[in-house]
Amino acid sequence: MRIIKKVTVKHVLTESLKEKMTDDFYEEQHRLEKEIEQLRFQMQKQWRAEETSRRKTEIKERFEKEVEKRKEKINRVLFQRSQLEQLPLFSEITAGQVDAIEEIETGDDWPLAEQEIIVEDGKIISIRNNRADDNNGMV
Repeated sequence: MRIIKKVTVKHVLTESLKEKMTDDFYEEQHRLEKEIEQLRFQMQKQWRAEETSRRKTEIKERFEKEVEKRKEKINRVLFQRSQLEQLPLFSEITAGQVDAIEEIETGDDWPLAEQEIIVEDGKIISIRNNRADDNNGMV
């Protein structure tokens, strides 16, 4: 029988990866700041076009809510960047999960060992099996 299971992908933090991630964080921050500028411009434009104060208040509240969402995202990016700066080189960073097909048969051990794919500078350097039964399968 074949089953699909999740496999964790981790990247080794090299100087080039750290630089790329830092650049990506700066780009994301810049993009969000531009969105805030654009939202404020659109808010002013719509606000001036309205005649009733009630509608003006609704417009302002709606746009301010969107601006606040972008500010929260900027704060999250700044936090992630500060965390990245503190990480030592060659740390492993979880990048996500992929699906893998596993062949199982009657008599196999359960739970199956969790696997991790380790990537360094775009190349797979290791596939590790980690036993995930330290809590006896309990959540």
